Formats: sequence, structure tokens, C-alpha cells
Amino acid sequence: MANMNFSQKRQIYDAEDTENKKTVASKNGGAKTKKKPKSEGSFGSGSTKKAENGIKKSKEIEIPDIKELEKYVLQSIIGQDNQVRKIITSIYKAKKFKTLKSNILIIGKSGTGKTETIKQIAEKLNIPYTIEDATKYTQEGYYGADAMDAIYNLLENCDYNIEKAQQGIIVFDEIDKKVGHEQHDVAGVEVLKSLLKIIEGTKIKIELDPFGAELYDFDTKNIIFIFLGAFSGLEKIRQKRLNTNPLGFSVDNTEKKEKQKSRYLKKDLVEYGIPEEFVGRIDIIIEMDELSKEVLVFILKKSKLSIFRRYQAELRKQGITLSYDGKLFELIAEESLSLDTGARELSNTVNYIFENITYDVLSNPKKYHKCILDLDIVKDNTKYELL
Repeated sequence: MANMNFSQKRQIYDAEDTENKKTVASKNGGAKTKKKPKSEGSFGSGSTKKAENGIKKSKEIEIPDIKELEKYVLQSIIGQDNQVRKIITSIYKAKKFKTLKSNILIIGKSGTGKTETIKQIAEKLNIPYTIEDATKYTQEGYYGADAMDAIYNLLENCDYNIEKAQQGIIVFDEIDKKVGHEQHDVAGVEVLKSLLKIIEGTKIKIELDPFGAELYDFDTKNIIFIFLGAFSGLEKIRQKRLNTNPLGFSVDNTEKKEKQKSRYLKKDLVEYGIPEEFVGRIDIIIEMDELSKEVLVFILKKSKLSIFRRYQAELRKQGITLSYDGKLFELIAEESLSLDTGARELSNTVNYIFENITYDVLSNPKKYHKCILDLDIVKDNTKYELL
């Protein structure tokens, strides 16, 4: 399995999934298994009941199957199979084993699926979450956001249900922009230090009415904190560490040892410029893979989030069949790779392709039944024919 390429692994995964479905069907006499009716809400939600103090509370619901969630997320997130499993496992661990909550750092370039993976997991499990732009945060919050803003945003996203929010997820995106071994940003370092209190778990007083007449306790100890960033330049620090050898040559060349020693370590983050106290609150470091041309093509063809598939589906609703050469996906992937923004650039390229087509279809409803895409449409979005 280790020597297989991405598409081969995916084919095996799909084949195993199909075989499992056949096995289940045969056990049930060929009939589809009847799903259990969903309870009101799902994990992290549940039906709400009013507490004595008038604050909404959530009834705890059994955690759904971890394998089913993994399959669900992998239908959308392509090319990060191992990373998706690690993130899911970390979140499940925190919810299932209360004493093993982990704060997570996810390192990866733009468009590698960091944010989308968290969204998919949280929304499927109905766990409240908020994604905060770390660049907007300031030490005291006078001219920007501070730690309390994240708490209130989380509360707002679950209708101010305190109990539910206390089990939520807070994501700080672009956390690397607050520090860096080259810029020596003292203010940025202080921002990270100002977040320490809520990250390590504390009880704070919050106001839920505009007049602040009554304060409520809010406990952050069970909130999962996830930090995202590209961390440009961190790779150089890792390489420097890996190439350091008293004898002047590389050792430990087995695949297993290579993978173990090439992980990012906490000391790499400290050297990068992140305060040691902050790094100490990070339990798990996950590195997203850069997306290859092969993976981008697979995203376009198979991902549930594929913008190309969405356009195709919308045209089908208008009675229009889309016709194109399969090589088109490769050209779109190459165009996106040239801008080095991963899967995110796929949307820009595909939107450009369908810009004029969309206008023609909307301005002439029910006139066309077929749309033929020329391979040159990636560079010139007039290269199509509507019939």
C-alpha cells in the first residue's frame, strides 16, 4: 500500500466500500438496510431544555460512528486521507475521552483543505464552531478583536446555548501571520500570549443581554482549539534540523524512521517565533500535503464540493448536456497549479470557463440542449458552442 500512487489507493478504498455495501445487502436478503430514524439533532446538539436560570441546555447524544464520518468527509476532501483521519480522531478523542482533549495545529498552504475539513466534520456532527481570522486580533482588543470575541462568535453560532458552546470548536486561521522568525513581531507574540488563558481552560464571565444585567459562567476547558496556517519558512527550519549530523551525512534512511524524524516538532515552531508557552498548549501537529495535478483532477471529477460538477448539475436541470474532452480536467489543474493556491484556484478557473455560458443559458432559457466545451476554453472562455 505504501508504494501505491494516489489514484490506486482511492480505487482500492472505493472497491472496499462497494464490497462492504454488497456484504450488508446480502445479509439482508439483498434489500437495503433500513436506517434508524434520526433523533432530534445529532452529536453536539440534541434537543434543548431550559435550565433553572433560563439558559438553554443540550441533551447529550451518542457519538456517531467514526468510520462513517471519515467516509463522508473523504467524499469532499481529496488528497488528504491520512490528515482527515488524524483530525477526525483528535476531535472524537476529545468528545469520547473527556480527559484527552487535544489542541491542534494544522500546517498547509492555501487551498489544501484545512478550513474545509474542519467545516465538514463540525457540520456533520452538529458541533458549534467559529473560524476566526487571527490577523484581526490585537493584544488588548482596542483596535481589533480579542479572545472574548471568539467566545461570543461561538455562542452566536449556536443560538447562545452556553452548554453547547462549551463543547464547541474555535479555529484561529492564519495564526502564522502573527509571528515569524524573520519579522520579529512583538505585538503578534503578545496576541498569542493573550489567548493562552482561554486555551488552557478557564471560567470566564459573559454577558448575554445588551445591558449586562446578569453575568453567566462560561468554561473553556472542553473547547477544542484548532490553529491553521501556511507557516512559510518553517520548512527551512525543519530541513536545517534534519540535515544536522555530526558526521556530515544522513542516517536513518528506512521509510518508517524517515517519516518519524521528518515530522514538525515543537522546537521548530519555537524557532519560527511562536512563544514557547503557546507551543506548549499544542498537542497535535498535522501537516497537509501539497496537492498534485493528479489530485486536483480527481477533485474536479469526484469531490462532492467540485465546482465543475455543480455547474454540470445546474446545466442538467436546464435540460442541457455538457460535452467535453476528458483532457479538460488536466488543463484546469495545470492552470490552477501555476498560481500555487491549491484547490481554491480551481473555483476561479472553472468560474471563468462557465462565465459566458451561464449568461447565454440564463438569457435564453429552454433554448439549448447541449453545450460543447473546447479545450482552449481554459484560456479563452468564448471557446464553447451551445446547441
